[in-house]
Amino acid sequence: MRTGGDGIVRDMAQKIRVVVVDDEAPYRSALQKTLTLMPECEVLGIARDGQEALDMCLADPPDVLLTDINMPRMNGVELTRRLLKQEKGIAVVILTVQEDDDTVYEAFRAGALGYLLKTSTPQDVVDAIRLAVKGEAKITPKIAAKVIEDFRRVEDDENTDDSELYVLSEREGEILEYVAQGLRNKDIASKLCIAEKTVKNHVSNILKALQVNSRTEAAMKAVKAKLVEKP
Repeated sequence: MRTGGDGIVRDMAQKIRVVVVDDEAPYRSALQKTLTLMPECEVLGIARDGQEALDMCLADPPDVLLTDINMPRMNGVELTRRLLKQEKGIAVVILTVQEDDDTVYEAFRAGALGYLLKTSTPQDVVDAIRLAVKGEAKITPKIAAKVIEDFRRVEDDENTDDSELYVLSEREGEILEYVAQGLRNKDIASKLCIAEKTVKNHVSNILKALQVNSRTEAAMKAVKAKLVEKP
């Protein structure tokens, strides 16, 4: 649902509003072609760099931003960070050639929801957008493997302050366990016999309580703080 300039709430459920940003013209064209596979997609704009995309998104906030990392004027991580400080309701999906650990984790810390490599199929991109608008993540298997490996390397931090407590309800604790396992909202709802919307609300509360911007970052922080078991 979105509110128009006249204050009337309109049903936008049938349209996923998307902004695409990439500095390479051929790839921008390829992405536009890919988005034609989504009849429910409305492309609000195609940007050539991070600054242009930021201005575009702030002027007319999309549901999903599909962005590259390496771009002129402002890279994709900085774009994500600045955008989500002002428009928290936008789902950011990274689509890039960058797969080094530092870039992946910086993107998630900035608030990115999905992370795909440019070797992904058009259907992967479409799936990522459809999941992102539900608040769920699509991650390239190679990137997912990096995240899982990081989970396995989590060790006790001697400098962790034991007084740092995260106040979660019993239900939120259950949901956090499933988030750390990589389950989608729909699957969590099925396991707990509750509405998918209820799960989404709990996940939002969990992100606020843990002071993080994404499900992946929440899972990593939860494992480190021993709020959940290692996956």
